[in-house]
Amino acid sequence: MPSARPIPCRLTASGDFPSSERTSLIQLTTTGSRTGRPHRVPLGDLTIDGRLVVVASAMGSPKHPAWYHNIRHNPLVTVETHTETFEAMAALPPDRDALFAAVVGREPGFAAYQARTTRILPVVELHRLDHGRRLGDWLVEVHDWFRAELRDLRGGELRRLSTKCSGFCTALTRHHTGEGTAIFPMLAARFPALAPALAKLGEEHAVVALLQEEIQRLVDEESDPARLRAELDRLASELEGHFAYEERTIVKALNALAPAPD
Repeated sequence: MPSARPIPCRLTASGDFPSSERTSLIQLTTTGSRTGRPHRVPLGDLTIDGRLVVVASAMGSPKHPAWYHNIRHNPLVTVETHTETFEAMAALPPDRDALFAAVVGREPGFAAYQARTTRILPVVELHRLDHGRRLGDWLVEVHDWFRAELRDLRGGELRRLSTKCSGFCTALTRHHTGEGTAIFPMLAARFPALAPALAKLGEEHAVVALLQEEIQRLVDEESDPARLRAELDRLASELEGHFAYEERTIVKALNALAPAPD
């Protein structure tokens, strides 16, 4: 809660924080959305319930600051404090309103900034990229399991394919359904820059699903072993491209959000 006694305030160089003795200052390096060059800016930061946050206030300007536009194009940032430097992913939290209320409770100057403009001041959460096993690492492990199972399918005997194909396709369908209904929407909401990649991944899910249907049909009919082998090869190629693209585009974001499940 704010102190009853007035606290002298000053503005940071970025104009994005009404800093007081209770606050700290970080250097945030983003990648320019148009230039692609590093863009370094000093910002005041707050830790709210263990969450590192900054506010794109621009002192109540009608336009968002440049660093905010940058993180909407590329959420990977570098954070420098007076003691350390680390990589982070800049996310738009789903509980923005509650988080902003907590920010105002700590630093009332943000309420004044919000009153100056009709735009909603964005609250940005900086998720440190840790080196421990995280959710994105777990996704790669799942992909590796599917890769191994598919190699086994392609190298196995045709008479065993019916049972193994059914189990593999069921697991893959569940995995892609979970991504499409839960993981991808969460990432799109928190990391707008990932929207094109997530749309592409969703389209690839549809292609894979059609291949699965054709493979299952061929397995059930047991009529064309050569065609079945060819379709399994196509599925392997499509999945490898899909997995590789997914690992390039969303693993860091997932690692920023949560640890790996047990």
